[in-house]
Amino acid sequence: MLHGYHLQQDLVQNASWMQCMLLSVTGKLYPQNVASLVEALFVVTGYPDPRLWCNRVAALAGSSQCTAAASIATSISSAEGMVYGGQAIYKAAVFLQRAYIQLYEDGENALKRLLDDALCQNNTIFGFGRPLTRMEERIPPIREMAFSLDLCEGNHCLVTSKIESYFQAQSKQIILNYGGYVAAWLLDLGFTPVQIYHIQTLLFYNGIFPCYIEAFENEQGTFLPIACEDILYEGRQERELPV
Repeated sequence: MLHGYHLQQDLVQNASWMQCMLLSVTGKLYPQNVASLVEALFVVTGYPDPRLWCNRVAALAGSSQCTAAASIATSISSAEGMVYGGQAIYKAAVFLQRAYIQLYEDGENALKRLLDDALCQNNTIFGFGRPLTRMEERIPPIREMAFSLDLCEGNHCLVTSKIESYFQAQSKQIILNYGGYVAAWLLDLGFTPVQIYHIQTLLFYNGIFPCYIEAFENEQGTFLPIACEDILYEGRQERELPV
């Protein structure tokens, strides 16, 4: 039994793997259109690029001939990053919940004060901002698919639009990033921040395995073959970075 549903009699022919995963996390069997959208969130960000930090862990483990289970588990664990990974998505969800309350209970001026205070204290807002690029290519296909599944953006997605508009009005190049969009959509679908944190644990899984397999099948030790101590460094000595 899984939260009151019989695996063989209730689920195996009537629920997808993603529906069962959401059931495992939340105790609720969500409709297929919700599960399809969550699945799309996984697919659109499954970049099989070993330059990405979690994929690099898997590739390095594969190059060392580690087992698949150990390599993938370590890679997934490394994806729980505070800046770009799972912790960031969780913190974005918590912040968007707070922003929603501020906006709809106290008005736009309260939301603006919240944003100004967050930037003043932390110099960042989880769910917003991207390095190197000022566009987020993963959002448009998810938005298009959501509408095709008869799912409409809710209050938290609307809050992200208001936040972006506020930054644009101040000429600040701070855009909604994928983590913020995932958090907003999952909040609008009824998930809590903790449930969102649990759901996104496997978010990067599709991109991890190809990197592991490629490195495992190549000659052992050829991925990142140069160690730090192999580099002759003649620059400035180690020093404290300014805070």
